Amino acid sequence: MLSEYQTIVNGLHEAFYEYYMIYNKGAKKLDEYNLTVQQENMMLYIMRNPRVTANAIAAKFSISKSAVSQVLSKLEARHFIVRENNPDNRRESFVILGEEGEKYAQLIDEADATFVRTYFSHIEIDDLKQMLQTMQKINKLIMESKQET
Repeated sequence: MLSEYQTIVNGLHEAFYEYYMIYNKGAKKLDEYNLTVQQENMMLYIMRNPRVTANAIAAKFSISKSAVSQVLSKLEARHFIVRENNPDNRRESFVILGEEGEKYAQLIDEADATFVRTYFSHIEIDDLKQMLQTMQKINKLIMESKQET
C-alpha cells in the first residue's frame, strides 16, 4: 500500500517540477530580474501579504530572522522592497514593495492571468477546488508534524 503512495508522490514531484518549468518559460521576463529562488519566494510572500514584518517572514519560512534580513537587504538595495517603520513598535518595520517590486508583481499578475486564461480555464472549477483542498490538507499535516518535533 505504501508503494502506491510513493508512486503518487513521485508523480506529484514530476508534475510540480514540470509545471514550474512551463510557468517559468511562459514568464521569461521574470528571468531578467535574476532573483534567487529564496528571493523569489520571499517576493511572492510579500506580494500576497502587504505590510508584513521580517519576523513573520522568518516564521513562515522557518528560517532565522538574520537569514531573512540578509535577503531583505539585497532586495532593498535593488529597490524590490522598502522598509517602513511600524508606528506602534519602533523596533519593528513593515516590508512593502518598492518600485522594482511593483514591476515584478505586475509581471507575476500578468503571467498568472495568462495561465488562468490559457490553461486553468479548461479545467473544471470543482477539480481545481479539490486539488487546492488536497494540497492544503497535505501542507497542514506537514506543518503540524514540524511543530511536534
